[in-house]
Amino acid sequence: MTDAYTHRIEIFTASLHLVGDYDMPVYRRVSDAFNGEQRRYIPLRNGSIAPLQHTQQAQQVPLLLLDRTEALLIASIVEAPPPGDYARQEQIRGVVPITAMFFTETFVVRGTFHRRPNHTLIEAFERFDEDFLPLNNVQVYALNSAFHPIAREFAALARSRIVALYHLPDGNHTEPAGADPQPSADTDTE
Repeated sequence: MTDAYTHRIEIFTASLHLVGDYDMPVYRRVSDAFNGEQRRYIPLRNGSIAPLQHTQQAQQVPLLLLDRTEALLIASIVEAPPPGDYARQEQIRGVVPITAMFFTETFVVRGTFHRRPNHTLIEAFERFDEDFLPLNNVQVYALNSAFHPIAREFAALARSRIVALYHLPDGNHTEPAGADPQPSADTDTE
């Protein structure tokens, strides 16, 4: 594909781990792209698909289609470099970071998101209307599988799959019960 921005991403569903190249004709962060995506099935080039509990059994395929509604967590492995005129600082001006623990039926996710300074945690979530919540400094722990914890710089969590959450005070690095205190920086898929 010519003149495309390609992100290498991994996607977690309740039972699968998918990895592939996601191409975009215009530069956007992964969460912005998935939130603005009109297609139900997302094409991933150079893909792999594996059961969540057995990521070492990944099947390699040249093209993989993912049902967007099944995506629980989308993480960036390698992001395409933004164009020189991309104004990331403008997007986060006037917002404050907040770190929280998010619980889904499959994962516990620790990450930092941004909210307006005059909004409480509940107000921030009530007013957030996108499908995927962008998170930075992410740690992912599985609740019911042998999946090894991972750490990613950036991920997007499906808002509809969040069962519970709580704010972590600054400097608090609480790990979920039974979690490996030092998550691996890579996975078993490749």
